[in-house]
Amino acid sequence: MTGDAQRRYVDRTADLDAALELGLTADEYEHIKQIQGGEPTYVELAIYSLMWSEHCSYKHSRPVLGRFPTSGPRVLQGPGENAGIVDVGDGWAVAMKVESHNHPSAVEPFQGAATGVGGIVRDIFTMGARPCVGMNSLRFGELDEPRQRYLLDGAVAGIAHYGNCLGIPTVGGEIYFEPSYEGNCLVNAFGAGLIRTDGIVRAIASGVGNHVVLIGSKTGRDGIGGASVLASQEFDETLEEKRPSVQVGDPFTEKKLIEACLELIHRKLVVSMQDLGAAGLTSSSSEMSSKGHVGLDIHADRVPLREAGMEPWEIMISESQERMLAIVADEQLADVREVCDRWDLDCTVIGEVTDSKKLRVYWHGERVADIPSRRL
Repeated sequence: MTGDAQRRYVDRTADLDAALELGLTADEYEHIKQIQGGEPTYVELAIYSLMWSEHCSYKHSRPVLGRFPTSGPRVLQGPGENAGIVDVGDGWAVAMKVESHNHPSAVEPFQGAATGVGGIVRDIFTMGARPCVGMNSLRFGELDEPRQRYLLDGAVAGIAHYGNCLGIPTVGGEIYFEPSYEGNCLVNAFGAGLIRTDGIVRAIASGVGNHVVLIGSKTGRDGIGGASVLASQEFDETLEEKRPSVQVGDPFTEKKLIEACLELIHRKLVVSMQDLGAAGLTSSSSEMSSKGHVGLDIHADRVPLREAGMEPWEIMISESQERMLAIVADEQLADVREVCDRWDLDCTVIGEVTDSKKLRVYWHGERVADIPSRRL
């Protein structure tokens, strides 16, 4: 890449106006400057905007969510991981997850609902469980409104399509129609899977020098800003303009990803694993880094792309579906690549574990982001 092409990112303005455009507040922008010790880069600003959004941080709803019970004698995993896990006896446990995809479904109901299913399925098998069943809870406005019928038909079709392609049955659900949902439908997907109690994998990075490996689909511009542009904003007449922020699902690739990742986990070829959901590579890498009290160096220019000309900030926050991030020891890397090749999945080393306790992003050798992971 030429020097001019590299400078196109470096010269991108990262001022207060850019922060507001990314969904941050003026106070948050000032706080970022304090953390960074000066003006942030645009990549840093984009990363903060996603990780500090309501969708990723629960900054407004956390006090309410904290009132729910999260522990018990059979709870093997509560909040803080990809899915909850409950011991059901005889060495078996059930991993379960429920996720809302309300805003994406209001913009593009088929893909919005379909990728909601895909997301919870990845959360379940990321922990080592085999997904078995799905359910859903839906809320729409009155069906005498043409748009409500469009949303209903699209969401139901998206849920059915993704689950059918994976061979995961929808075993139950509920639906309710009421005028108050006309402005914002609710599309909640639930999934559950079986796992042995001694086979749980958690998304905790460890082992300085271990490889950071990206597995699955190539990265595109679909879903960029989905966690902030969609999930943390109100809707208005600009719905069509927000359509590119909806992720596009590929359930056939996800089926291959399920089988490959479960094999990697059962053969103990990975140290840890995290799916790329909201905020994409940014969220997965910062969460693994923070929970493991280690740093991750990510080389964004190594990420396999399906669209030309993507800039590092786009690569870091893209929400392209069917991707997993794994921490792999050097002696296991060849076996990991063999499994992924057999399932026809991309398997690319994009970084390494460090002792910096920071998320650092590089672009053709130039460091373009340097953030303490715990701040995200």
